[in-house]
Amino acid sequence: MTEEIANQVQNLLKRTLMDPSMEALPVELTIDILSRLPVKTIIHCKLVCKKWRSLVLDSSFVNLHLSKSPLTAFVIHHKPRVCTNANLIVLNDRGTLNWVVEKEDKVDHQHLYHDRFLTFDLNSLFLNIRNTLMLQVGSVNGLICLGQFSLKANVYDTYICNPVTREYIILPTQSPRTDGLLGVVYGFGVSSLTGEYKVVRAFQAKKKYGVKHTDQPSVLEAEVYTLGTGRWRSLVPVPVTYWLNKFYQFYGPFLNNHCHWIVSDRKDVHDTIGTFDLDKETFQLFPSPPPSEAIEENNFHRQSLAILNGCLCKLDTYHSELTIWVMKEYGIKNSWHKEVVIKRDITVDLKWPSYKAVHLIMGLKDGSILMVFENKLCVFDPHSDTIEDTKMFDHYLSGFAYRPSFLKLQNFKSERIRFGLEEVDYKMIGFGLSHGHIPSINPSMEGLPAELTMDILSRLPAKTIIHCKLVGKNGWKWKIKLITTFYTDSLMSLDVNLVPVLQNSRILNIGSVNGLIFLWQHKHDNTYICNPVTREILILPGLHYHKQDYGRIIYGFGVSSLTGEYKVVRTFQGSVLSNGRPSVIEAQVYTLGTGHWRSLGGVPYQLNGFRFCGLFLNNHCRWIVSDQEDASKKLCTFDLDKETFQFFPSPPPEAIQGNQSHRQSLAVLKGCLCILDTYDSEVMIWVMKEYGIKNSWHKEVVITLEWPLFKPIRLIEVLKDGSILMVFGKKLRVFNPRSETINDMKMFDPDLSGLAYRPSFLKLQNFESERIDMF
Repeated sequence: MTEEIANQVQNLLKRTLMDPSMEALPVELTIDILSRLPVKTIIHCKLVCKKWRSLVLDSSFVNLHLSKSPLTAFVIHHKPRVCTNANLIVLNDRGTLNWVVEKEDKVDHQHLYHDRFLTFDLNSLFLNIRNTLMLQVGSVNGLICLGQFSLKANVYDTYICNPVTREYIILPTQSPRTDGLLGVVYGFGVSSLTGEYKVVRAFQAKKKYGVKHTDQPSVLEAEVYTLGTGRWRSLVPVPVTYWLNKFYQFYGPFLNNHCHWIVSDRKDVHDTIGTFDLDKETFQLFPSPPPSEAIEENNFHRQSLAILNGCLCKLDTYHSELTIWVMKEYGIKNSWHKEVVIKRDITVDLKWPSYKAVHLIMGLKDGSILMVFENKLCVFDPHSDTIEDTKMFDHYLSGFAYRPSFLKLQNFKSERIRFGLEEVDYKMIGFGLSHGHIPSINPSMEGLPAELTMDILSRLPAKTIIHCKLVGKNGWKWKIKLITTFYTDSLMSLDVNLVPVLQNSRILNIGSVNGLIFLWQHKHDNTYICNPVTREILILPGLHYHKQDYGRIIYGFGVSSLTGEYKVVRTFQGSVLSNGRPSVIEAQVYTLGTGHWRSLGGVPYQLNGFRFCGLFLNNHCRWIVSDQEDASKKLCTFDLDKETFQFFPSPPPEAIQGNQSHRQSLAVLKGCLCILDTYDSEVMIWVMKEYGIKNSWHKEVVITLEWPLFKPIRLIEVLKDGSILMVFGKKLRVFNPRSETINDMKMFDPDLSGLAYRPSFLKLQNFESERIDMF
C-alpha cells in the first residue's frame, strides 16, 4: 500500500470513529464496504444509510476505490438496418453500451460474461445528432468519452459520461471544419500535473490541387476542451512532417500523460506514432517498433494502438499474421518487444485477412487477450495459441478497457450535467436511485432469536427490507403495498423493452398470484412468469398451432389450495363456423416445475370469452363468457384442484335501454368477487358478499360518467381511504365514493392496464425443470 493510499485509509478511519452514528459498526467492515467491494455492492451499500452514502461520494474514497477497482471492458454494439432497395446494411443507431466482466468462477471454462448492471442504450440519451453512430474516444478513471460524427450534417459532437453515477455531459459543438480536412483524430486523458481532464481534437487541412506532399510541411491544428471550463480552446497551429491517419484509428489511447495515434511520416515509407502531451499541450513523434518484412510481400497492412498490462502496444495485421508489439519501458525505442504472433492458420473460424485493424481491448487475469477481430469479440490464449469467438454480440461492434469509479461529473463546475441513464439499468438490477433514510442495523440484532428477528423484519416496508438485505446474510420476508400515496416506485418497476425476450412486442398482464406475475406476448403468443422482487423471469414452452385456426385464446393463472402448485390454464377457441359453433375448443394446463403443457381435452362450453385474461380467487380462475344457447353472458370458472370447468352464479342482469353499449369486467374488491357493468356513461359495481352464493350479489357502487365508455373498466384495488383505483378511458384514475368524484392520476401515458400485486420473495428457481433468466 502506498503512503498516499495509507493516508486516505487513516482519514476514513478517523471519520468513522468520530461519527457517533457509525460507532456500532466495526471499522474493518466499514473499510471493506467502502473501499474493497465491487462497484455493484458499493452502490447497494449507498442505500443503507446517509453516512455511508456521504462517505462513498467523498473524494478521498473515490480515489481509494479507484486504486483498487478492477479493469473491465465496455463493448459498443450497433444494430444494423437492412436497406432492401439497395441491398445495403446501414448502421443508423447510436449503439448499446455493454459492460463485459471477467468471471470469478470459471467452472464452465468461459472467461467473460455480459453484466447488464451498467448496460444501457445510447439511443435513449438526449443528444444533438440523431441516427448516427456513437464511437469511443477513450476512458480514464471511470469517465468515458464518446464521439458522434455526422459528415452529412457537418457536425462533430463529443460526450463524457460515467455509467456508475449515471451522469453525462454534452460538450459544446466543435468548429464544423470537415471540408478540406485530411485527418481528424481524438484523444481523452488527464493531466498528471494539474489533474485536469482534457479532450483533444487534432486535424490537418488537405493540400491544394497540384501541390505534392513533400513540397511543404503540413500544418497541424488542434482544439482542447478542459472539463469544467465549458469551452474549447484552439492551439497555435504547428508545422509537422507527418500526416494524421484516421483510417486506422481515429481515437488515441491514453498512457503516461500522452494520447497516441498512428501517423504517416513523409520522411519514412513506414507509419510511425505521434503523441500529444496533456501537460505541455504539444505534439511530437514517438519511437515506433521496427517494421516487419511481411509488408514487403504484399500491400496489405492494418495498424492500431492499445494498452496491454500497463504498456503501450502496437498491433500489425498482415495478410498471413497478426503481430502485437509491446513497449516494455515507456519511451525507450529499444524496449519494443514482439510479444504475440497470431498466425492465420489458427483462426479458421474467423474471416481472414481482416480488412479492418484488429483492436485490442485488455489483457485478462489468466494472460488471455480480449480483442475485436473483424467485428467479433474474441479471446486469444497465448498458452494454447488459440483464438476463440466469445459469440457474445452480433457484428458491428467496438470495445475499450474500463475501470469503474464513483468520480462525479458534478465536481466539474461550469458543466451542465444530465442524468439520462438511470431509467435503463437500475431498474434491471432491482433497485432505484432514491436514497431515503434507512436505519443502520446494530450488530447486536444478531443475538435476537430468529423468530423475533423475522417478525420484526417482516413488518418493514419493501424498500427498507431490500436495503437491509444488503447488510446481513439472512433472508427476510416482505410485505409492501405498491401504490399507497400515489407515486411510482422505480424499485419495483420493469421496462419490458430491457428484457430481451419481451422487446418490440405488446405485453399484456394476465394475472398475479403471491408475487408472481403472468405475462402474455400478444404478437407471438408467448407466455412468461416473472417476479419483479427477485428479478427472475420464466419462459413457458411455446404453443405449437396454426394461429389462423383459432379465433381467440384465453388464459388464467393461479395456485392450487390442495397441492400448492402454480398453474396456467389456456383455452383455444377456433374461428366460428357457419353453424355458429367454433371449429376447435380445447384446454391445456401448465404446472410450474413440470416443463410441459398437459391437455385437458375438449371443453364442454363455447368459451367465447369477452376478455382474454381470467381472474383468480378462491382456487378458481374465472372469465365472463357468452352462452351459445341463450346468447347471455355468464361466469365460467376453472377449478385448479379438480381441473374442471363449470358455470358460476352471476348477478341479475340489468335492462339495456335502446342502443346502449354494455361492457363487463371482473375484479376483487376487499377480498370479494365483483363485476363491473358499464352502460354507456354509467358504471355499476356488483359485489358477491358470500362467495358462491347467488343471492349475495349486491350493487355496491354506481358511478355516473360525463362521457360514454366503449371499453370495459378494469378495477385494480381499494385504497386505504376507501377510494377505488381503476383504469378506464386509457388512464389511471381514482374514484372517491364519499365525494363521488373521479381524479385522473396523470401518472402514465395513455393506453395502459393494471393489476393488484402483492410482492414476495418467492423464487422461480425453486421450480425445477424450468429455465430461469434474470433481468
